[in-house]
Amino acid sequence: MKKRIMFTAALAMGFTALAEQNILSFGLHLNTVIGSSSADHPEDFAPGGHDPNRDGALQLQSLEPSVSLRFGDYIQGFATGSVFTDSHDDFEWEWEEIFLKLHNLPGGMELRGGRFLNRVGLHNPVHLHSWETVDAPLPHALFLGEDGLQTLGGELNFHLDTVSPSVFTVSFGQRPSHGHDHGHGHGHDDHGHGHGHDDHGHGHDDHGHGHGDWHDLEEFRVDEDIVTIGFRTLFRRNDFHSLTLATAGGKGTNEEGGDSWFALLGAEFAWRENGFEPGGRSVNWRTEFIRFSGKGHEEHGHGHDHDDDHDDHGHDDHGHDHDDEHGERVTGWGLSTQVAYQMTDRLRPFARLDYVNEIAGLDLDSWTRFSLGGTMTLANNPYAYLRLQGNFDERGHDSEQAVWLQFGMSFGGPEVR
Repeated sequence: MKKRIMFTAALAMGFTALAEQNILSFGLHLNTVIGSSSADHPEDFAPGGHDPNRDGALQLQSLEPSVSLRFGDYIQGFATGSVFTDSHDDFEWEWEEIFLKLHNLPGGMELRGGRFLNRVGLHNPVHLHSWETVDAPLPHALFLGEDGLQTLGGELNFHLDTVSPSVFTVSFGQRPSHGHDHGHGHGHDDHGHGHGHDDHGHGHDDHGHGHGDWHDLEEFRVDEDIVTIGFRTLFRRNDFHSLTLATAGGKGTNEEGGDSWFALLGAEFAWRENGFEPGGRSVNWRTEFIRFSGKGHEEHGHGHDHDDDHDDHGHDDHGHDHDDEHGERVTGWGLSTQVAYQMTDRLRPFARLDYVNEIAGLDLDSWTRFSLGGTMTLANNPYAYLRLQGNFDERGHDSEQAVWLQFGMSFGGPEVR
Protein backbone atom coordinates (compact mmCIF):
# COMPACT_ATOMS: atom_id res chain seq x y z
CA MET A 1 0.00 0.00 0.00
CA LYS A 2 2.81 2.40 0.88
CA LYS A 3 4.43 1.80 -2.52
CA ARG A 4 1.14 2.55 -4.29
CA ILE A 5 0.74 5.81 -2.40
CA MET A 6 4.28 6.83 -3.23
CA PHE A 7 3.80 5.92 -6.90
CA THR A 8 0.53 7.90 -7.08
CA ALA A 9 2.14 10.91 -5.42
CA ALA A 10 5.12 10.77 -7.77
CA LEU A 11 2.80 10.50 -10.78
CA ALA A 12 0.79 13.50 -9.58
CA MET A 13 3.94 15.53 -9.07
CA GLY A 14 5.13 14.61 -12.55
CA PHE A 15 1.84 15.70 -14.13
CA THR A 16 1.96 18.94 -12.13
CA ALA A 17 5.49 19.68 -13.34
CA LEU A 18 4.49 19.03 -16.97
CA ALA A 19 1.44 21.24 -16.59
CA GLU A 20 3.54 24.06 -15.18
CA GLN A 21 5.74 23.86 -18.27
CA ASN A 22 2.64 24.04 -20.50
CA ILE A 23 3.37 20.56 -21.83
CA LEU A 24 0.12 19.16 -20.45
CA SER A 25 -3.22 20.92 -20.14
CA PHE A 26 -6.35 19.42 -18.64
CA GLY A 27 -10.07 19.72 -19.23
CA LEU A 28 -13.29 18.45 -17.68
CA HIS A 29 -16.75 18.48 -19.23
CA LEU A 30 -20.08 17.40 -17.72
CA ASN A 31 -23.47 16.90 -19.35
CA THR A 32 -26.58 15.64 -17.55
CA VAL A 33 -30.14 15.56 -18.85
CA ILE A 34 -33.68 14.97 -17.65
CA GLY A 35 -36.95 15.16 -19.54
CA SER A 36 -40.21 13.63 -20.62
CA SER A 37 -41.22 11.65 -23.70
CA SER A 38 -44.63 10.71 -25.05
CA ALA A 39 -43.31 7.40 -26.41
CA ASP A 40 -43.79 4.11 -24.57
CA HIS A 41 -40.16 3.31 -25.36
CA PRO A 42 -38.18 6.56 -25.70
CA GLU A 43 -35.02 4.61 -26.55
CA ASP A 44 -36.61 3.82 -29.93
CA PHE A 45 -36.22 7.52 -30.78
CA ALA A 46 -32.66 7.85 -29.46
CA PRO A 47 -30.23 6.40 -32.02
CA GLY A 48 -27.26 8.34 -30.67
CA GLY A 49 -25.08 6.72 -28.03
CA HIS A 50 -25.51 9.62 -25.59
CA ASP A 51 -29.00 10.72 -26.61
CA PRO A 52 -31.50 11.11 -23.74
CA ASN A 53 -33.69 8.02 -23.80
CA ARG A 54 -35.58 7.70 -20.51
CA ASP A 55 -38.79 9.35 -19.40
CA GLY A 56 -38.46 11.29 -16.15
CA ALA A 57 -35.05 9.90 -15.23
CA LEU A 58 -31.93 11.94 -14.57
CA GLN A 59 -29.18 10.68 -16.86
CA LEU A 60 -25.47 11.31 -16.90
CA GLN A 61 -24.85 11.79 -20.60
CA SER A 62 -21.13 12.15 -20.21
CA LEU A 63 -18.42 13.17 -17.77
CA GLU A 64 -15.33 13.74 -19.92
CA PRO A 65 -11.91 14.26 -18.35
CA SER A 66 -9.28 15.11 -20.95
CA VAL A 67 -5.59 15.89 -21.27
CA SER A 68 -3.79 17.57 -24.17
CA LEU A 69 -0.07 17.12 -24.83
CA ARG A 70 2.05 19.76 -26.57
CA PHE A 71 5.75 18.92 -26.66
CA GLY A 72 8.06 20.99 -28.79
CA ASP A 73 7.21 22.00 -32.32
CA TYR A 74 6.21 18.62 -33.67
CA ILE A 75 4.59 16.36 -31.06
CA GLN A 76 1.04 16.67 -29.78
CA GLY A 77 -1.41 14.26 -28.22
CA PHE A 78 -4.87 14.05 -26.76
CA ALA A 79 -6.79 11.64 -24.54
CA THR A 80 -10.36 11.84 -23.29
CA GLY A 81 -12.75 9.31 -21.83
CA SER A 82 -16.43 9.32 -21.01
CA VAL A 83 -18.28 8.18 -17.89
CA PHE A 84 -22.04 7.81 -18.36
CA THR A 85 -25.04 5.93 -16.97
CA ASP A 86 -26.76 3.06 -18.79
CA SER A 87 -30.43 2.02 -18.78
CA HIS A 88 -29.97 0.45 -15.31
CA ASP A 89 -28.33 3.58 -13.84
CA ASP A 90 -25.02 1.75 -13.74
CA PHE A 91 -21.88 3.70 -14.58
CA GLU A 92 -20.06 2.84 -17.81
CA TRP A 93 -16.70 4.00 -19.16
CA GLU A 94 -15.21 4.25 -22.63
CA TRP A 95 -12.39 6.04 -24.41
CA GLU A 96 -13.64 8.76 -26.71
CA GLU A 97 -10.23 9.56 -28.21
CA ILE A 98 -6.61 8.78 -27.43
CA PHE A 99 -4.02 9.64 -30.06
CA LEU A 100 -0.59 11.08 -30.78
CA LYS A 101 0.07 13.54 -33.57
CA LEU A 102 3.09 14.71 -35.54
CA HIS A 103 2.43 18.14 -37.01
CA ASN A 104 4.36 20.91 -38.74
CA LEU A 105 5.80 18.28 -41.07
CA PRO A 106 7.14 19.22 -44.51
CA GLY A 107 4.54 20.09 -47.12
CA GLY A 108 1.95 20.95 -44.49
CA MET A 109 1.54 17.29 -43.52
CA GLU A 110 0.19 16.08 -40.21
CA LEU A 111 0.11 12.45 -39.04
CA ARG A 112 -2.27 11.22 -36.36
CA GLY A 113 -2.48 7.71 -34.92
CA GLY A 114 -4.56 6.00 -32.23
CA ARG A 115 -8.28 6.19 -31.54
CA PHE A 116 -9.97 9.26 -32.96
CA LEU A 117 -13.16 10.77 -34.32
CA ASN A 118 -12.72 10.80 -38.08
CA ARG A 119 -12.54 14.14 -39.86
CA VAL A 120 -15.52 13.48 -42.10
CA GLY A 121 -17.77 16.49 -42.40
CA LEU A 122 -18.56 19.18 -39.85
CA HIS A 123 -20.34 17.41 -36.98
CA ASN A 124 -18.54 14.08 -36.66
CA PRO A 125 -15.19 15.35 -35.23
CA VAL A 126 -16.98 17.36 -32.48
CA HIS A 127 -17.37 16.06 -28.92
CA LEU A 128 -20.69 16.07 -27.06
CA HIS A 129 -19.79 19.07 -24.89
CA SER A 130 -19.43 21.23 -28.02
CA TRP A 131 -22.71 20.23 -29.67
CA GLU A 132 -25.35 22.86 -30.35
CA THR A 133 -28.13 20.45 -29.36
CA VAL A 134 -28.91 17.87 -26.66
CA ASP A 135 -28.77 14.89 -29.03
CA ALA A 136 -26.99 13.78 -32.21
CA PRO A 137 -28.34 14.52 -35.71
CA LEU A 138 -30.33 11.56 -37.01
CA PRO A 139 -28.32 10.90 -40.22
CA HIS A 140 -25.01 10.86 -38.34
CA ALA A 141 -26.20 8.51 -35.59
CA LEU A 142 -27.95 6.15 -38.00
CA PHE A 143 -25.45 5.99 -40.86
CA LEU A 144 -22.07 6.74 -39.26
CA GLY A 145 -22.60 5.15 -35.83
CA GLU A 146 -24.22 5.78 -32.47
CA ASP A 147 -21.01 7.57 -31.40
CA GLY A 148 -20.33 8.89 -34.88
CA LEU A 149 -17.49 7.40 -36.89
CA GLN A 150 -14.57 6.46 -34.61
CA THR A 151 -11.62 4.40 -35.78
CA LEU A 152 -8.52 2.81 -34.38
CA GLY A 153 -5.90 3.53 -36.99
CA GLY A 154 -3.94 6.25 -38.70
CA GLU A 155 -4.76 9.51 -40.42
CA LEU A 156 -2.76 11.76 -42.75
CA ASN A 157 -3.73 15.40 -43.18
CA PHE A 158 -2.43 17.77 -45.83
CA HIS A 159 -2.85 21.45 -44.97
CA LEU A 160 -2.85 23.03 -48.39
CA ASP A 161 -1.06 26.27 -49.15
CA THR A 162 -4.06 27.96 -50.76
CA VAL A 163 -5.74 31.34 -50.45
CA SER A 164 -8.59 29.74 -48.51
CA PRO A 165 -7.43 27.55 -45.58
CA SER A 166 -7.97 23.95 -46.70
CA VAL A 167 -7.15 20.47 -45.47
CA PHE A 168 -7.27 17.12 -47.27
CA THR A 169 -7.55 14.01 -45.07
CA VAL A 170 -6.99 10.29 -45.65
CA SER A 171 -7.43 7.66 -42.93
CA PHE A 172 -7.46 3.90 -42.46
CA GLY A 173 -8.59 1.89 -39.44
CA GLN A 174 -11.11 -0.32 -37.66
CA ARG A 175 -14.16 0.67 -35.64
CA PRO A 176 -13.56 0.17 -31.88
CA SER A 177 -15.70 -2.46 -30.21
CA HIS A 178 -18.29 -1.40 -27.64
CA GLY A 179 -18.86 -3.77 -24.72
CA HIS A 180 -21.92 -1.96 -23.36
CA ASP A 181 -25.45 -1.01 -24.39
CA HIS A 182 -24.92 2.77 -24.19
CA GLY A 183 -28.09 3.00 -22.15
CA HIS A 184 -30.43 1.92 -24.96
CA GLY A 185 -31.16 -1.49 -23.50
CA HIS A 186 -31.11 -3.30 -26.84
CA GLY A 187 -30.95 -6.62 -25.14
CA HIS A 188 -34.06 -6.27 -22.98
CA ASP A 189 -36.57 -9.05 -23.34
CA ASP A 190 -39.50 -6.67 -23.50
CA HIS A 191 -38.08 -4.32 -26.05
CA GLY A 192 -34.74 -5.35 -27.37
CA HIS A 193 -33.00 -5.88 -30.62
CA GLY A 194 -34.63 -9.27 -31.12
CA HIS A 195 -37.10 -10.04 -33.86
CA GLY A 196 -39.63 -11.98 -31.84
CA HIS A 197 -42.04 -9.15 -31.01
CA ASP A 198 -45.34 -11.01 -30.71
CA ASP A 199 -46.85 -11.82 -34.10
CA HIS A 200 -44.78 -9.85 -36.54
CA GLY A 201 -41.20 -9.77 -35.35
CA HIS A 202 -40.76 -6.18 -36.51
CA GLY A 203 -41.51 -3.10 -34.47
CA HIS A 204 -44.53 -2.98 -32.18
CA ASP A 205 -47.46 -5.37 -32.23
CA ASP A 206 -50.12 -2.64 -32.27
CA HIS A 207 -49.24 -1.28 -35.72
CA GLY A 208 -49.07 -4.43 -37.75
CA HIS A 209 -47.63 -2.78 -40.85
CA GLY A 210 -44.44 -4.82 -40.75
CA HIS A 211 -41.84 -2.05 -40.42
CA GLY A 212 -38.32 -3.12 -39.50
CA ASP A 213 -36.05 -2.41 -36.58
CA TRP A 214 -33.72 0.59 -36.85
CA HIS A 215 -31.10 -1.28 -34.83
CA ASP A 216 -30.71 -3.60 -37.85
CA LEU A 217 -28.96 -0.75 -39.65
CA GLU A 218 -26.00 -1.10 -37.28
CA GLU A 219 -24.98 -4.35 -38.97
CA PHE A 220 -24.49 -2.55 -42.30
CA ARG A 221 -22.33 0.39 -41.16
CA VAL A 222 -18.65 0.40 -42.05
CA ASP A 223 -16.88 -1.61 -39.35
CA GLU A 224 -13.50 -2.97 -40.52
CA ASP A 225 -10.81 -1.93 -43.01
CA ILE A 226 -12.35 1.53 -43.13
CA VAL A 227 -10.85 3.99 -45.61
CA THR A 228 -12.03 7.59 -45.48
CA ILE A 229 -11.15 10.70 -47.43
CA GLY A 230 -12.21 14.23 -46.65
CA PHE A 231 -11.75 17.80 -47.79
CA ARG A 232 -12.59 20.97 -45.91
CA THR A 233 -12.08 24.61 -46.85
CA LEU A 234 -12.93 28.00 -45.34
CA PHE A 235 -13.92 31.02 -47.41
CA ARG A 236 -13.87 34.43 -45.71
CA ARG A 237 -15.73 37.19 -47.51
CA ASN A 238 -14.62 39.62 -44.80
CA ASP A 239 -14.18 39.74 -41.03
CA PHE A 240 -17.91 39.26 -40.51
CA HIS A 241 -18.96 36.54 -42.97
CA SER A 242 -17.48 33.09 -43.62
CA LEU A 243 -18.48 29.87 -45.36
CA THR A 244 -17.04 26.44 -44.58
CA LEU A 245 -17.48 23.64 -47.11
CA ALA A 246 -16.80 19.96 -46.45
CA THR A 247 -17.00 16.79 -48.48
CA ALA A 248 -16.07 13.28 -47.39
CA GLY A 249 -16.55 9.62 -48.12
CA GLY A 250 -15.73 6.26 -46.59
CA LYS A 251 -15.76 2.57 -47.44
CA GLY A 252 -15.21 -0.64 -45.51
CA THR A 253 -16.64 -4.01 -44.59
CA ASN A 254 -19.61 -4.35 -42.26
CA GLU A 255 -20.69 -6.83 -39.57
CA GLU A 256 -22.55 -8.78 -42.23
CA GLY A 257 -19.29 -9.41 -44.06
CA GLY A 258 -20.23 -7.30 -47.05
CA ASP A 259 -19.09 -3.89 -48.21
CA SER A 260 -20.53 -0.52 -47.14
CA TRP A 261 -19.87 3.06 -48.08
CA PHE A 262 -21.07 6.57 -47.31
CA ALA A 263 -20.70 9.99 -48.92
CA LEU A 264 -21.14 13.35 -47.20
CA LEU A 265 -21.56 16.98 -48.22
CA GLY A 266 -21.69 19.83 -45.73
CA ALA A 267 -21.73 23.62 -45.51
CA GLU A 268 -21.75 26.12 -42.65
CA PHE A 269 -22.39 29.83 -42.91
CA ALA A 270 -21.27 32.09 -40.06
CA TRP A 271 -21.94 35.76 -39.36
CA ARG A 272 -20.40 37.64 -36.44
CA GLU A 273 -21.50 41.16 -35.56
CA ASN A 274 -18.08 42.09 -34.14
CA GLY A 275 -16.01 40.13 -36.62
CA PHE A 276 -12.88 38.75 -34.96
CA GLU A 277 -13.55 40.72 -31.78
CA PRO A 278 -15.23 38.82 -28.91
CA GLY A 279 -18.88 39.29 -28.02
CA GLY A 280 -21.76 40.55 -30.10
CA ARG A 281 -24.49 38.75 -31.94
CA SER A 282 -23.81 35.88 -34.35
CA VAL A 283 -25.53 33.35 -36.58
CA ASN A 284 -24.36 29.85 -37.51
CA TRP A 285 -26.23 27.78 -40.09
CA ARG A 286 -24.97 24.25 -40.77
CA THR A 287 -26.33 21.67 -43.22
CA GLU A 288 -25.02 18.17 -43.95
CA PHE A 289 -26.23 15.50 -46.38
CA ILE A 290 -25.23 11.83 -46.08
CA ARG A 291 -25.75 9.04 -48.64
CA PHE A 292 -25.37 5.49 -47.35
CA SER A 293 -25.19 2.02 -48.87
CA GLY A 294 -24.37 -1.37 -47.38
CA LYS A 295 -24.47 -4.95 -48.63
CA GLY A 296 -24.81 -8.19 -46.70
CA HIS A 297 -22.53 -11.16 -47.25
CA GLU A 298 -23.19 -12.94 -50.51
CA GLU A 299 -23.52 -16.33 -48.81
CA HIS A 300 -26.07 -15.47 -46.15
CA GLY A 301 -27.36 -11.91 -46.69
CA HIS A 302 -29.01 -10.40 -43.65
CA GLY A 303 -29.59 -13.84 -42.19
CA HIS A 304 -32.37 -13.19 -39.68
CA ASP A 305 -34.34 -16.24 -40.84
CA HIS A 306 -37.69 -14.50 -40.64
CA ASP A 307 -39.43 -17.18 -42.68
CA ASP A 308 -38.70 -19.92 -40.15
CA ASP A 309 -40.63 -18.12 -37.43
CA HIS A 310 -43.36 -16.40 -39.43
CA ASP A 311 -44.54 -18.81 -42.11
CA ASP A 312 -48.16 -18.05 -41.26
CA HIS A 313 -47.82 -14.37 -42.10
CA GLY A 314 -46.73 -14.63 -45.69
CA HIS A 315 -43.43 -12.79 -45.25
CA ASP A 316 -41.78 -14.92 -47.91
CA ASP A 317 -42.72 -12.46 -50.61
CA HIS A 318 -42.32 -9.29 -48.53
CA GLY A 319 -38.69 -8.71 -49.39
CA HIS A 320 -37.24 -9.98 -46.10
CA ASP A 321 -35.86 -13.22 -47.54
CA HIS A 322 -32.35 -12.04 -48.38
CA ASP A 323 -30.56 -15.39 -48.25
CA ASP A 324 -29.92 -15.42 -51.96
CA GLU A 325 -26.59 -15.70 -53.67
CA HIS A 326 -26.27 -11.97 -54.19
CA GLY A 327 -26.83 -10.80 -50.61
CA GLU A 328 -28.88 -7.84 -49.44
CA ARG A 329 -28.34 -4.20 -50.39
CA VAL A 330 -29.43 -1.51 -47.91
CA THR A 331 -29.52 2.09 -49.11
CA GLY A 332 -30.71 5.43 -47.78
CA TRP A 333 -29.92 9.10 -47.37
CA GLY A 334 -30.39 11.75 -44.71
CA LEU A 335 -30.23 15.50 -44.22
CA SER A 336 -29.64 17.60 -41.12
CA THR A 337 -29.83 21.38 -41.03
CA GLN A 338 -29.57 23.57 -37.95
CA VAL A 339 -29.36 27.27 -37.25
CA ALA A 340 -28.30 29.00 -34.02
CA TYR A 341 -28.55 32.68 -33.15
CA GLN A 342 -26.43 34.27 -30.42
CA MET A 343 -29.12 36.71 -29.31
CA THR A 344 -27.38 38.05 -26.21
CA ASP A 345 -24.23 37.23 -24.29
CA ARG A 346 -26.18 34.57 -22.37
CA LEU A 347 -29.00 33.39 -24.66
CA ARG A 348 -28.57 31.30 -27.82
CA PRO A 349 -31.77 29.89 -29.38
CA PHE A 350 -31.54 27.22 -32.09
CA ALA A 351 -33.65 25.13 -34.44
CA ARG A 352 -32.86 21.90 -36.29
CA LEU A 353 -34.56 19.76 -38.93
CA ASP A 354 -33.45 16.16 -39.53
CA TYR A 355 -34.79 13.82 -42.20
CA VAL A 356 -33.88 10.24 -43.14
CA ASN A 357 -35.69 8.65 -46.05
CA GLU A 358 -37.08 5.12 -46.24
CA ILE A 359 -34.29 2.56 -45.96
CA ALA A 360 -34.52 0.20 -48.89
CA GLY A 361 -33.78 -3.40 -47.94
CA LEU A 362 -34.87 -3.13 -44.29
CA ASP A 363 -38.45 -1.84 -44.61
CA LEU A 364 -37.68 1.18 -42.43
CA ASP A 365 -40.06 4.12 -42.68
CA SER A 366 -38.82 7.63 -43.27
CA TRP A 367 -38.00 9.60 -40.12
CA THR A 368 -38.49 13.34 -39.60
CA ARG A 369 -37.42 15.25 -36.48
CA PHE A 370 -37.90 18.93 -35.74
CA SER A 371 -36.02 20.30 -32.74
CA LEU A 372 -36.43 23.71 -31.16
CA GLY A 373 -34.66 25.07 -28.10
CA GLY A 374 -32.19 27.43 -26.54
CA THR A 375 -29.01 27.51 -24.48
CA MET A 376 -28.58 29.90 -21.55
CA THR A 377 -25.25 30.55 -19.87
CA LEU A 378 -25.58 30.85 -16.10
CA ALA A 379 -24.86 34.37 -14.85
CA ASN A 380 -22.74 33.40 -11.85
CA ASN A 381 -20.69 30.82 -13.73
CA PRO A 382 -19.73 31.45 -17.38
CA TYR A 383 -18.56 27.82 -17.64
CA ALA A 384 -22.04 26.42 -16.88
CA TYR A 385 -25.20 26.44 -18.97
CA LEU A 386 -28.76 25.14 -19.20
CA ARG A 387 -30.19 23.90 -22.51
CA LEU A 388 -33.89 23.30 -23.12
CA GLN A 389 -34.90 21.37 -26.25
CA GLY A 390 -38.15 20.03 -27.64
CA ASN A 391 -38.23 17.21 -30.22
CA PHE A 392 -41.10 16.41 -32.56
CA ASP A 393 -40.61 13.07 -34.33
CA GLU A 394 -42.63 11.36 -37.06
CA ARG A 395 -41.56 7.91 -38.26
CA GLY A 396 -44.11 6.02 -40.29
CA HIS A 397 -47.05 5.36 -37.96
CA ASP A 398 -44.97 6.17 -34.87
CA SER A 399 -44.47 9.60 -33.34
CA GLU A 400 -42.87 11.15 -30.30
CA GLN A 401 -42.97 14.52 -28.60
CA ALA A 402 -40.23 15.03 -26.05
CA VAL A 403 -38.75 17.83 -24.00
CA TRP A 404 -35.24 17.64 -22.51
CA LEU A 405 -33.43 19.86 -20.03
CA GLN A 406 -29.65 19.58 -20.11
CA PHE A 407 -27.13 20.95 -17.65
CA GLY A 408 -23.53 21.34 -18.79
CA MET A 409 -20.23 22.53 -17.39
CA SER A 410 -16.88 22.91 -19.17
CA PHE A 411 -13.45 23.66 -17.73
CA GLY A 412 -10.14 23.87 -19.52
CA GLY A 413 -8.53 25.50 -22.52
CA PRO A 414 -8.35 24.53 -26.21
CA GLU A 415 -7.89 20.81 -26.86
CA VAL A 416 -5.49 19.23 -29.32
CA ARG A 417 -7.50 18.22 -32.39
